[in-house]
Amino acid sequence: MKRILTLLLIVLFIVTGCQGSEETTIVEEETYTAVEVETLKPMNLYVENMMTAKVYADKDVYVVPLISGKVEKIYVDVGDKVEKNDVLFVMDKEDIQKQVNQALAAYEAAKAGFEVTEAQIATAKENLARIEKLYEEGAVPETQYEQAKLSASDEALEAARMSVEQARVAYTNAVSMLENAEVKAPISGIVSSVNLVEGEFATSANPPVTIVDSDSVTVEFGISSSIVNKVKAGDPVEIEISSAGYKEEAVINSISSSADPMTNLYMVSIVLENDGTIKPGMFAKVYLKTDMVENAFAVRAEAVQERDDKKYVFVAEGDLAVEKEVTTGLDTGAYIEIKDGLSEGAKVIVKGQDYISNGSKIKVVRGE
Repeated sequence: MKRILTLLLIVLFIVTGCQGSEETTIVEEETYTAVEVETLKPMNLYVENMMTAKVYADKDVYVVPLISGKVEKIYVDVGDKVEKNDVLFVMDKEDIQKQVNQALAAYEAAKAGFEVTEAQIATAKENLARIEKLYEEGAVPETQYEQAKLSASDEALEAARMSVEQARVAYTNAVSMLENAEVKAPISGIVSSVNLVEGEFATSANPPVTIVDSDSVTVEFGISSSIVNKVKAGDPVEIEISSAGYKEEAVINSISSSADPMTNLYMVSIVLENDGTIKPGMFAKVYLKTDMVENAFAVRAEAVQERDDKKYVFVAEGDLAVEKEVTTGLDTGAYIEIKDGLSEGAKVIVKGQDYISNGSKIKVVRGE
């Protein structure tokens, strides 16, 4: 029994000692809130606007024949690269050659007619000189004299000369039509469409071939009136065309001076150099910076709290959180400009601020 009693006393002593140690530990533990801070320093602030844009050919040329007729031969397909003056397709020359031959015959006939008329008038003028002398002598009546003057008039010769000129122009046009039967590329580029087949009748009403300039493309998008005066030609932008694997910086080429009546947006265009991977019709994202403020003090947007129409942030001073009233400026969504209330170098609490109050004990676990 003595041994059992002794053993029980020992166990009781140990248990009592352990409880006392735990109580001592709990009392000695310090309570604090873990926070993350950022050091306040100057930075450039701006609002980033993401716009959806579309890619267009910088030059998009519709090739139409100058004459109407049947297509004899087509030399290009969609996707072909062509140089300026390459032959795209040829019209049937048979009918055109007939027109040329007819025009030439009419021209030769007009020239022959002019020569005949010229000879007749020369003879008429000689006859007029003789009759005029006889008329002065009273040997011929006045009616015969007047008839001789009419026959010797240059009006008929001038009319014949005009007929020759008209025939010459008609012949020249016919020859030009024959030359235009070969339809050539007006620019270098890529054939984007071929809307005819051999044997089909081609007209200017339906452009048979379209060529786009592949060396450059234009990216276009609309902006609202709220930001149109915040951007200008020459401003930098970043363009991303995911389908072409393209992401580069560029500059604004132009901004329309009036809004589109349908969309009420102002069109912005950007010209890009192209290695052939960017195709007209692709969509692009344009990142446009506005409201730029240089060397501004700013904190993360989540660090700013509002109460009673006033704005506050917490700063870490030693192991305490101190509430500071601030005056704010530009809000970019990610950062808010601090115009007054903080000094450079302040340790602004950016995480954990929702669990503290002025004077709370804190411990900085992350941040500068």
